[in-house]
Amino acid sequence: MSLDATTFMGAGIVYIRNESGDNMQTFVSKLSHNSGDDSWFVVSASFEDDAHARWNRSNHGWEVIAFKDDNNKRVGFYVDLRNVTTYVTFRSFSNVEISQVQTA
Repeated sequence: MSLDATTFMGAGIVYIRNESGDNMQTFVSKLSHNSGDDSWFVVSASFEDDAHARWNRSNHGWEVIAFKDDNNKRVGFYVDLRNVTTYVTFRSFSNVEISQVQTA
């Protein structure tokens, strides 16, 4: 299946991609529950790369989604993940698109 940021894939699921062309890392916090890994990971260019693009936060609540570059410049967003699939596209530090899809 091709992911186009309009498909509900489950509550608390986050897909992240990097369209900047630069080496970027990301993390998704685990503030609302103690499950998952909140380490920094290299960001894939595609939502379809499950190993590097998909996080499951199991519909627990608010989390921080952050990015950093090789110089440790950072940007982050506090996002409510309940009842939605969240798609995040990093293009630059001033151009990050976050879209959310609810179940039909």
